[in-house]
Amino acid sequence: MTMWNQPVSAPGGPTPPHAQDAAGLPSLKVPLVMTIAGAVTLAVGVCLFIAALRITPTVLPQNDVAVKHDGTAVVLVLLKDAEYGLYSSDTGISCEVFDPADKTLDVHPSRAKRRDGHPQVLGFRSTTAGSYTVSCDGNDKIIINRALLSPERTRGDAMLRASFLFGALGLITTAASAIWLALRRRRRARVVMSRLLGSPPPGVPAPYASPGSAPGYVPAPYAAYGPNGMVQPTAPAMPTTASSPQQSAPPQGGYGLAPQQVVYRPLPPPDGGQGA
Repeated sequence: MTMWNQPVSAPGGPTPPHAQDAAGLPSLKVPLVMTIAGAVTLAVGVCLFIAALRITPTVLPQNDVAVKHDGTAVVLVLLKDAEYGLYSSDTGISCEVFDPADKTLDVHPSRAKRRDGHPQVLGFRSTTAGSYTVSCDGNDKIIINRALLSPERTRGDAMLRASFLFGALGLITTAASAIWLALRRRRRARVVMSRLLGSPPPGVPAPYASPGSAPGYVPAPYAAYGPNGMVQPTAPAMPTTASSPQQSAPPQGGYGLAPQQVVYRPLPPPDGGQGA
C-alpha cells in the first residue's frame, strides 16, 4: 500500500533533518538569523528614541518671555514654522499675533498645563522666521514660549512609544536568540568531538560491536541521518572465514611432545591350542 506521508529523499542521499546542516551537524542558521533580527529591532528602537527626543519641542522656563496683559504690543523674534503657546493663570485672555508680513495669524485655544503650574491657554503657529507683533488683554501676567501641544509633540510621543515597543522586543529576542545560539554551538562542538574520537554522538545508540567484544565482529560505520534526526547504524558485519576463531591445538605434553596413545591387543593362541 502506498504511504503518501513518507519522507522523500533527495538525489544523492537522504535529506538531513531540519535542525541539521548538510554535514549532519546541528544547524546554526535559525538562531543566528533570530539573533541578527533581534539586534536590528533593538537598533530601530534606539533610533526611534533619539528621533523622538530631537523632534519633540522642549518647553524650558528660562525661555519664557513676558507679554503685557494691558493690550500693549510686543515685538518678538520667532522661529520658522513653530508652534508657540501663551500661558497665563487667567483662562479668559485674548491675544492678537501679526507675522513679519503684517498678516494676522490664527490664535486658537489650547488647554495644557506646564510642570510649574502655568496653563497654556492659547496657541498659534509661526509662518516664517522674523519679528512678530503680539498684543494680549487679561487680568494676570502672560508669558509666551514653545507650545506644549503641537504636531511635533504628537509625533514625538508616538515615536517614543514605538521606540519602547521595538526596544523591549529587540532586547528580549536578542537575549533569547543569543542563548539559543550558544547552546547550539556547544552541541555542535560535542558532535564534532565525538566524530573525531570515534564515539557515537550523545543520544545515538552504540553500534552492534565495539572493541573488546567477541572475535569476528567489527564496529559498523554510521550511515546517513535518518528521518528521526538520529544516526542510524548499519547492520553488523558477518564473521568471515579469515576472521573466524581458529580451533585450538591439542594440548601438548612435557618437553614439547604430544602424548602417545597405546593400543593393547591380545596375543594369538599357541599352535594347536584352543582358545579359551
